[in-house]
Amino acid sequence: MGGMRAIGKGGAAARIFCGLMNLPPPPAKFERHNSLFLNVLKTISEDSMNAAVHEAVIANDNNSNIAVAVDGTWHKRGYSSLNGVVCATSVENGKVIDFEALTKYCSSCKGKKTM
Repeated sequence: MGGMRAIGKGGAAARIFCGLMNLPPPPAKFERHNSLFLNVLKTISEDSMNAAVHEAVIANDNNSNIAVAVDGTWHKRGYSSLNGVVCATSVENGKVIDFEALTKYCSSCKGKKTM
């Protein structure tokens, strides 16, 4: 649940997420699994985005100068949110080609905002 806490959610959100993803409920000691999940998520998402870029370049006559749409959002309205994301989507195929998770939270700052 440490990963869920990093985005402002706790155990209940982790159980709902696991239920929606057809996964077993999270263990009580969820933190020890975070690095495994993170590594798998990074690998799969990078492979998927690389394939989307390759597909868009091929559709653009092998020209890597592809059109993208960029959008972002914060977890909450206003300026009180600690978490957000920005995403670049290929105009050619509508697939995500890059994203960046944003945070104002610094884990080494003991919960203080960094911005």
